[in-house]
Amino acid sequence: MAREARQEQRAALKRRKREKEVREARARQKAKQVEEGGKKILGKTPDLPVVDCVISKGWQERGLAHVLLARRLPTGRLLAGGYYVDTLCVGLKNTAVLPNLDPDEYERTVKPNVFNDPVEFEPCEPSLARAVVEGAIEFAARFGFRPNKRWEESRRLLEGVEAAEGLTFGRAGKPCLVVRPGDTAAGPLARLERTVGPGNYLVEKSPS
Repeated sequence: MAREARQEQRAALKRRKREKEVREARARQKAKQVEEGGKKILGKTPDLPVVDCVISKGWQERGLAHVLLARRLPTGRLLAGGYYVDTLCVGLKNTAVLPNLDPDEYERTVKPNVFNDPVEFEPCEPSLARAVVEGAIEFAARFGFRPNKRWEESRRLLEGVEAAEGLTFGRAGKPCLVVRPGDTAAGPLARLERTVGPGNYLVEKSPS
């Protein structure tokens, strides 16, 4: 009986292993299909109409902008890009592409808590959105700061939009590192020391 029990146990383990491998293979296939579908959609982005574009209130004073831009898919659902931008020093801190959103879902769950940071939005022209995002990235690049790695994907949402002119970044022409609760400032400070040197950048502490 003990031998039969061991054989049954080994057989059960093999079945569970095969079932796990099948589930993982299906998950990989589904992820691949989603990725390929997303790339096809992003390739057509400039032809999709912009139906919503907003920016967080007080972004100029705060030096931190949350930007959302949504385009309508042929199905009526939305393709949205989110951008979390430090306009004073480090540029694009975070970004995301949100595909195939139900319009109600976009209004109900995406807008109120984008990047897990509740903000109050106000409408803005797509040209301003592009200028804020790309201008901050270009400003930050002078000091060795690179945009979030998903920028190559999310930049497609801004294609076909002419950027506004006349925006300024930093404080009085200098990079200004705003240290917020939970931020680790050692790395950015060391980078500023290397790229512009002491006295050529500002540091501020923010309560939020």
